[in-house]
Amino acid sequence: MKRFDPTIFFSLAMLFSGASLLAAIFFHLSLGWALLCLGIGALSSITIIWKNTTEEKKKVIKRRVIIGLIAGFLATLAYDGIRLLLVHLGHLEYSPFEAFKVFGKLIIGTNMPMDITRTVGTIYHVLNGITFGVAYCILFGGRKWWYGIGWALILESMMLAVYPGWLDLKAVMKEFVALSLIGHIVYGSVLGVISQKFLKDNAKVKTQ
Repeated sequence: MKRFDPTIFFSLAMLFSGASLLAAIFFHLSLGWALLCLGIGALSSITIIWKNTTEEKKKVIKRRVIIGLIAGFLATLAYDGIRLLLVHLGHLEYSPFEAFKVFGKLIIGTNMPMDITRTVGTIYHVLNGITFGVAYCILFGGRKWWYGIGWALILESMMLAVYPGWLDLKAVMKEFVALSLIGHIVYGSVLGVISQKFLKDNAKVKTQ
């Protein structure tokens, strides 16, 4: 009988931060509490399944997580870097980084100093980029680099489905779509290239 492959579950668990934001938006919850609850739930579930995972598969997943942390962080830097460059070069009215303040308010409330609020929101944004990167590497580690772009376009589609209505972006919709799309393509490219380079051999290991 074929053993249960935990990679899909672990990958989904790493999406807890994004799921927390969706819960906060659609159910009007505190993002901070959603992160705490879903984070604990994901960690608890991972711990239980990890105990029943083969040693060989554990080695595979550990390697993918490590590379995912690095790739996710670097991809997030590239994502923000290209958007910042485009905003300045194009003298755009829309600033994608204003969302960081919104994230911060959802996490710690509206009564904190704006510098703290923005910092908390920025940390959350980076957390998202990293966890999405880890999720990708766990699930698709070692695949061709353009898989990363496909992954990023899935994230892009989710953003396009939620952000315009949530943040009322009608007045700057064209700029939002352009920045978001280009940013995600860059994010996915960096993620895909790093994953392919450093997880190519790792991807060959089959589930026992």
